[in-house]
Amino acid sequence: MTVRTSTESTEQARAAWSLRVRRVGGFIQVAFAAFWLLRGGLNVGGTSGALLTASALVLVLIVLVYGIRVTAGQGRRPVGVEAKRVEHSVNLATVIEIVASVVLPLVVIVAGHPDWVLPSIAITIGPLLLWLDHLVDVPRFRRVGWVLTVGPFVLVATMSGTTLAATTGLAAGALLLATAAAGFRDLAVASPAVPHATAGP
Repeated sequence: MTVRTSTESTEQARAAWSLRVRRVGGFIQVAFAAFWLLRGGLNVGGTSGALLTASALVLVLIVLVYGIRVTAGQGRRPVGVEAKRVEHSVNLATVIEIVASVVLPLVVIVAGHPDWVLPSIAITIGPLLLWLDHLVDVPRFRRVGWVLTVGPFVLVATMSGTTLAATTGLAAGALLLATAAAGFRDLAVASPAVPHATAGP
């Protein structure tokens, strides 16, 4: 009985944190998508780049407003012993990704490859999404995580200069924005059966 109760508590904590990650993580993804799309558009340059940047920022605004509207009251911070364990793992993985996203670009710059900066940052996002999927079960994070982990290596091997930066920025931004929008949609149709006892205000 104790083992069963512990297992149920763990699953409830993971379910509650899955919603939390979709909401809070979704807004973080929107912010980073704006950054990536802006960088990508600026690297395209000219009228085409300006149009791409403007269109991308409009899409970012649409997804942001949609997320705010449909996720109100959803994805509250879970409480409890098991929820704290999940929270610790989420926070630790996030901190590691932030550190890696600073250190790895410095490494490639020192190595004499400044055009690898954006791909090196994208690579750090992939493992974070893979770990979050493992932790709180968001299958799309697994797919996007593998693309962001492997994709930059392919781009670096086939492109260089502004083409590499533009492609990396636009592709990563589009992936993150689509992932955020899908997460917000999950919350919009989420079943109210998720136990409220595991969530705090």
